[in-house]
Amino acid sequence: MKHRFLWLLAAILFVCGTLNIDAQSNQTTSSVTATVHPKKRVRKERKHREKKDTPYFSTDELPNAAVYLPAPPDTANLLFVEDFLQYQWGKSIRNTPRGRQASWESLYGTARMATVFGEAMGIALSKEATPAIWRFMKRAGETGNKSTSKAKVKYMRVRPFAQMNEHVASEFDNEEDLRHNGSYPSGHTGLGWGTALALAEMAPEYQDTILRRGYEYGQSRVIVGAHWQSDVDAGYLSASAAMARMHTSSEYQKDLEEARAEFCRIKGFDLKTPNVGYPRGELILDAPADTASYRFYGDVAYYWLAKSERETVRGKQAIADAPCEETDFFRCFTPSMGMTLSEKETPAIAALMKKTFEELCNTAMQMKSTSFRKRPFVRMGESSAMPEVNEHYTTSSGYPSSHSILGWGIALALVEVAPNCQDAILTRGYEYGRSRIILGLHFASDVQAGRLSAACTLVRLHNDTEFLTLMATAKKEYENMYRQ
Repeated sequence: MKHRFLWLLAAILFVCGTLNIDAQSNQTTSSVTATVHPKKRVRKERKHREKKDTPYFSTDELPNAAVYLPAPPDTANLLFVEDFLQYQWGKSIRNTPRGRQASWESLYGTARMATVFGEAMGIALSKEATPAIWRFMKRAGETGNKSTSKAKVKYMRVRPFAQMNEHVASEFDNEEDLRHNGSYPSGHTGLGWGTALALAEMAPEYQDTILRRGYEYGQSRVIVGAHWQSDVDAGYLSASAAMARMHTSSEYQKDLEEARAEFCRIKGFDLKTPNVGYPRGELILDAPADTASYRFYGDVAYYWLAKSERETVRGKQAIADAPCEETDFFRCFTPSMGMTLSEKETPAIAALMKKTFEELCNTAMQMKSTSFRKRPFVRMGESSAMPEVNEHYTTSSGYPSSHSILGWGIALALVEVAPNCQDAILTRGYEYGRSRIILGLHFASDVQAGRLSAACTLVRLHNDTEFLTLMATAKKEYENMYRQ
């Protein structure tokens, strides 16, 4: 089987090598550390904005995806295999109902979001009939889109349809505009996933349906040829990071309360948050890729590329990241936070991290119980970078990555506590998941599924009174330490 993969990938890379994209570095900025902390209280967001429907934060205030995410792969990179194959997958379903859905979803803006998510919640949304939900949806969605801006400008990646000398397969996209707008990360995905996360918090009764539609909205960009798969994956993460920042905004909280009240009035629901449990990842995300899917070959390409890092300093870091107990995350995020995290020195932050850890573990176990996927080292008939754990992981499902759920989820929580360290925290959370690919214990799609599951869980946690109390106390502790 390995020889068959090699021949296929070699052929793909030969084709990709004829394409003309400016080379872009794929090295992740894994050495980002905390910025110098001011001794004054973290600067609050501006209280007054010209318009009530503007994004909650400016581009400069939001996490910078050009820092905490890697550069997009160019055509000379092995990671481009997945982008190329997913482009072919998208073309193969354009003349199907799913393809027509993707074309229809290409219309950008709050009006299309209202239709997409109104259907998910069984409500006719409009600026006139549901002004509070409309305002909340517009502001959250545009903040998600804005979170992609700096990386778009930095990389100015060529769009798939332009790279392949074809046309975009959507009825609302303007090709000329797209040619002058960077492809990475996907702004449509930032809009759709950011809107979905906000509405899932507002209406947990429909969280799985809302989040599934938000996920599909991103994948639609691959189908129509407007974005590569890696653009869309980055868009999901950018919007997830933006949501963590939005949770620090008093304006966001006020809009959420008003939107929830309007929603409950229309649906006849009690304002009290229902006990509906956490979002079910298996209902939101696609099933894990099997050996017959396009995405599996992208997973294999990443597996081979990551193996080359095992004997490097980064490989040693991956081994150091393997322990996964509550206290291990104190050590993991101490450099990013610029302080020693421990139950003794930062008891409130430690309590928040432990609560987050516990709930994310429940999410991981729930999702793993719905499917079983072989680990990369098992599938490839090799050993992982840690032979001593091979036996244990042979019988444990690789999808999704529990380590990635925990690393990214705790990072999102800590961004709320210390927004002035947001890029360093997110970089560490991202790299913690990537360590699992380097070790051969998870495919890349396992890791991405873990990160998205974490973002969904964090949204639901914001309806948990205990979590909110711990968050408020942790914020005060952090601010007091730098007020001195």
